[in-house]
Amino acid sequence: MLNEPELQTAMRQQLINPLRLAWGLVIFLIIIIIAWAVLSDEHQATSNIPSKSPITILTSTNGEDENISRIITTYPISVITDGIEKPNLKILKIQLAAQPESFITKPLIKIPLPILNAESLLQRTIQVPIDENILIEGNHKPQSTQKQIGSIAWKEYAQPFIGRKDLPQITIIITDIGLSLNNSNEAINTLPEQIGLALSPYARNIQSWMDKVRKTNHEGFLMIPTEPLNYPNNDPGPHTLMTNDDPINNLAKLDWLLSQVTGYVGVINHMGSKFTTSEEALTPILTELQNRNLMFVDSRSTRFSVASQIAQNLGMPSAKNNRYIDNVLTSVEIQKHLGKLEKTAVRLGTALGLARAVPLSINEISEWAGTLANKGIELVPVTAIANRQWSK
Repeated sequence: MLNEPELQTAMRQQLINPLRLAWGLVIFLIIIIIAWAVLSDEHQATSNIPSKSPITILTSTNGEDENISRIITTYPISVITDGIEKPNLKILKIQLAAQPESFITKPLIKIPLPILNAESLLQRTIQVPIDENILIEGNHKPQSTQKQIGSIAWKEYAQPFIGRKDLPQITIIITDIGLSLNNSNEAINTLPEQIGLALSPYARNIQSWMDKVRKTNHEGFLMIPTEPLNYPNNDPGPHTLMTNDDPINNLAKLDWLLSQVTGYVGVINHMGSKFTTSEEALTPILTELQNRNLMFVDSRSTRFSVASQIAQNLGMPSAKNNRYIDNVLTSVEIQKHLGKLEKTAVRLGTALGLARAVPLSINEISEWAGTLANKGIELVPVTAIANRQWSK
């Protein structure tokens, strides 16, 4: 009986030791699993760390008289956080060749996988990301401006024109992009890239629409609602610029409209058969657009519009509509107006037409565009005819 306590202790040790061994094995396995996971993550991260060898791609931006080329150097996808470079599949760093030491974080852009040679570069536009250098903080959201020297939105976001300048030139703008999902996607994806697309400021997810427009190399415009003669029976919607409104109020509404999206070449007035006849109402608006160096397109909803003349007097990049293509929505009428647009281009050298984002117009214009080469007429981006139309 005197050894009973020792016997109990010995038995307890025999029971405890196997438990300790089991726990040790569990802990060891956990350590092995953690080590494997860490080493696997490090290997994956290492494979995504960008190479120090840049990929150089030639892209072009449109000038008034000639194409201006720029070298953009891109690096594999990563982001720098707190001084540490980490992989990030949604970020692309872009380094401009003119600033080799400056790194700018930009949204991801898709670059074609095939190697681009000199010939293919002449046929393809590689859209640059939204340029933060031409954004300012407005009263609502960041918006396009040209306060910084050397960064001009209408040139930055223009599609370079590579073609014969001695041929008659036609350009088309399709309006109401973003209001109908199917119609807008059809216009973006099927129409030739030279055709400009104008977005409604009331479109849902408008920035997403503008991104789609630019990724398919179309020039994007923003529609600015302006007062028609029969307002309010014919109402362009909220934030409409009104003829008798105080200029400060109109400029505040313009600020809201411009702040809805970025990446556009310029603006085009929506309706405005009354507003565009008032020099007093128009001048502050066009002056503000000129200060931002945005292009202005006069839709000419009335033949009495003075908008394009004021724009020319201000010296801002501008164009004007020569013909509404689909006011009467039939194939016969659309083809008739496209034919008249061709005659205008032959007679004056340039012509601009407007149509809506509806299936019939999209199909007719798409088929018609394929016939222009045989007629000796160039289909060109809107910016290619900036300040080149006759004043009358």
